[in-house]
Amino acid sequence: MTNDAAIAAVATAPGPGAVGIVRLSGPLSPAILARVFRPRAAEKMRPRRLVLGRIIEPGRGALVDEALAVWFPAPHSFTGEDCVEIQGHGGAAAQLILEAVLAAGAVMAAPGEFTRRAFLNGRMDLSQAEAVAELIAARGRAEAKLAAGRLAGGLRDRLAPAREAILSALAELEAAIDFSDELGEVDLDGLRRKVEAGAARPIEALLADGRSGRLFRDGLKLALAGSPNVGKSSLFNALTGGDRAMVSEIPGTTRDYLTAEAAWAGLAVELYDTAGLSEAPRDELEADGQERARARIAEADIVLWVLDASRRAYDGGGLFPNPELALKERTVVVWNKVDLAPAPAPGEEGYAQTAVSAKTGAGLKELKELILRLALGHADFAPPQIVPNARQFEALAAAGGRLGDFFQAASSGQPPDICALELKAALDALEVICGRTTPEDVLDKIFSRFCLGK
Repeated sequence: MTNDAAIAAVATAPGPGAVGIVRLSGPLSPAILARVFRPRAAEKMRPRRLVLGRIIEPGRGALVDEALAVWFPAPHSFTGEDCVEIQGHGGAAAQLILEAVLAAGAVMAAPGEFTRRAFLNGRMDLSQAEAVAELIAARGRAEAKLAAGRLAGGLRDRLAPAREAILSALAELEAAIDFSDELGEVDLDGLRRKVEAGAARPIEALLADGRSGRLFRDGLKLALAGSPNVGKSSLFNALTGGDRAMVSEIPGTTRDYLTAEAAWAGLAVELYDTAGLSEAPRDELEADGQERARARIAEADIVLWVLDASRRAYDGGGLFPNPELALKERTVVVWNKVDLAPAPAPGEEGYAQTAVSAKTGAGLKELKELILRLALGHADFAPPQIVPNARQFEALAAAGGRLGDFFQAASSGQPPDICALELKAALDALEVICGRTTPEDVLDKIFSRFCLGK
């Protein structure tokens, strides 16, 4: 499947840079390149070979940039069509090259259009196409590795045995329906066991990987909470390695929440510094900040409840977090300012506890390790090799549900045509994952999230 229009876009990040790449795809790409590119030594363009030359304005001949150009003939290219890449200078120069190829007859690519053409031309399935965008947007090594695994076809390969098991069972059911006189009754109990082993268990394993690997795919949300003036902002700065939050001895300095990102052991971490909580806000602005703090605490995967080791009494709320705000299994009590006073010995409260000094850095390494153990199981936790994204997880859950309906129908002695309907529904749910039966509007939504040039 091809498109006659040649699309073009800058494929490198905007802003100053040593190299800027302009990408073209479509049958007219080589002809458009010929209108704007002049090899320095009258060298002919040959497949997959970089050629040095000049980019000129079509029609005028004015110099735009010196660049390298390469041509990838169909079908051996990223999109499966004729593709051209022009490697010039970055920044404004890349935009000038793009303007030249657009003036020569190319049209501006939509977000994700190169990858969409690769999918439509059979160069990759939909799970691989999604992995392209997720690999580009990855915020940590673990997230990037998960995306790379699916880009290599890992999810498709994991699903292949389940798909084949369902297709085989469907073939037996349809044969029994069409040739009931010759074949007699189908062994529904035997068929159920085959589908359970060949399809249901692999699907459930992928769903389990999706649940356990969510943090590696989506990142860890970490909220710093507690009473005013206990050092939350200082700890926030220490954990993020920056100076994002204002630090003051005046209680209530933080009125709204701040966010910053970090990467710990390859895991992307999003940190929230929240307003101090008290039973009696001083004004409407402080009350609003505390409501926003409660919202961040509610959505966080881990809550750091910060306490001041140099003090033992607080205005409102007591020492330890309100269980309605922070559940014990996802809360770490952090005794801060141990450079001023030692932390008290843990009591019977049931919270994970540790001691740090945001000022000196003491205990920060141990705090990060404790957070990882609490969130992931243990600090050296390895993510599953394949973790489905939210769309794929939903389709897997739907397929698993329809297989459950098939098992119920088979166990209750329903006729083969009813059992076949449930298996077809399960198969349709699986086909959505790799894009065999994905509706056009879903494709539009998926590829609209891509960046230009990809």
